Amino acid sequence: MSQVGFIGLGTMGAPMLRNLAGSGAGTIVFDLDAACVRDLAAETGAAPARAASDFAGAEAVVTMLPTSDAVAEALFDWDGGIARHLPAGSVVIDMSSSDPTQTVRLGERLREHGVDLVDAPVSGAVAKATDATLSIMMGADSEAAAERATPIVRTMSAVVFRTGKLGTGHAMKALNNFVAGASTTAACEALIAGERFGLAPETMVQILNASTGQSFVTSNVLGEHVVNGRFASGFGLALYAKDVRIARSLTQAIAHPAPVCEAVSGALDDALDELGNVDHTRAFEYWKDQEA
Repeated sequence: MSQVGFIGLGTMGAPMLRNLAGSGAGTIVFDLDAACVRDLAAETGAAPARAASDFAGAEAVVTMLPTSDAVAEALFDWDGGIARHLPAGSVVIDMSSSDPTQTVRLGERLREHGVDLVDAPVSGAVAKATDATLSIMMGADSEAAAERATPIVRTMSAVVFRTGKLGTGHAMKALNNFVAGASTTAACEALIAGERFGLAPETMVQILNASTGQSFVTSNVLGEHVVNGRFASGFGLALYAKDVRIARSLTQAIAHPAPVCEAVSGALDDALDELGNVDHTRAFEYWKDQEA
């Protein structure tokens, strides 16, 4: 595509934009942080957007924002809304970790402007965003829209999974992060219990990673960021808690009993209430301070 808009230049968005711009696509960028827009535009050759009308020539717009509400605000509220300037037949690719029920409603609103919506959230954290090896989960009601979106998201990814109808990508992302959150809370709980009984945390991590308790969390987070005290995974506790909360809302919407999801969501929310938006690995410190 000749022109692709990109909205949201944060921790994940910035490296994703670099890979998109490096593919040769013309890019138009916007973020509420004007300095970030200026610096990344200069670095990548992107055109900085100063008004919603600057996106009028975009055949696609990528959003990488914290919440569904932020996506809707950019598309419909900021400077009168970007959506009304997009040409008919263009596609919005929401790569944020959004609420799937809100995604469906957003798709309906965009269709009124002749614009398709594809949800394509990512997994893989900053390292994979940087080297363009993110896993992407893509939902869409229009196969033609999914086909238009695929070459764009492939500039940032190692694999694209087609998940089904609009909203299923965001549902899968939330459920994935619930599973990761369950692993995080369980691993931290085990580490705390073992240490109180006399086990060395380093030994526990080694054994977990050589045994059936092994997971992405034990291999990539527990030793590096918790046991070593770095607490610098790059993923905020507020976003983690939000994603698991979305998964909990999804199970409630379909009336599916999910006691583990409820417990994990509650544990993350409790840590967030006490610590604020710190690196998510610092939840370990909060849980460790809890008395029986």
